[in-house]
Amino acid sequence: MKSLLLLPVILVAVAMPTAAPVVPTELMGEHDWLVDAGHSSCVFRVKHANASWFMGSFDKVDGKATLDSSALEKGSVALTIATESVDSNDKRRDGHLMSPDFFNAKENPEITFKSTKIKADGKDLEVTGDLSLAGKTKSITIPVSFVGEGESRGLRRGYITEFAIKRSDFGMTYGISKNALGDDVHLIVSLELVQPK
Repeated sequence: MKSLLLLPVILVAVAMPTAAPVVPTELMGEHDWLVDAGHSSCVFRVKHANASWFMGSFDKVDGKATLDSSALEKGSVALTIATESVDSNDKRRDGHLMSPDFFNAKENPEITFKSTKIKADGKDLEVTGDLSLAGKTKSITIPVSFVGEGESRGLRRGYITEFAIKRSDFGMTYGISKNALGDDVHLIVSLELVQPK
């Protein structure tokens, strides 16, 4: 997260229309949706020195979903986040986060999530899937809330999820023993899906 001072700029950018992702029509099924990277985000927070919540983000979120409103439980979701897109508002710290102490980005250039099961509760979802980061894969189940639907250079649908993971489950134990950095990482992933015209 760059800075709260950039909030007005971010709000203007969000309001501006962006072109829908360009994908060959033959690769898109009737119920396929693409992640609009320009309007999707992943924000994280973790305790620093057991004193405050430190926040950061990943700037490159991509992926695809197959969702049929009449049979959401038959759908699927696949997301990819570029590890090198981590942004902690400090280039030196970003470099440390990409080192073997954390993501080991050279060996693990992507963080991925692939669904294995979807339960529907109206338009909201409970999604179980495999989260892979830092060379390890764990099954997680996350609540996903439907945000809304609209039209702007293609039909659009929004979802958001908030959940927590333990970074030690993925081999990232740096700073935990001395309480320099918490084990629990809370994430907010906001997705805007689009069916390009």
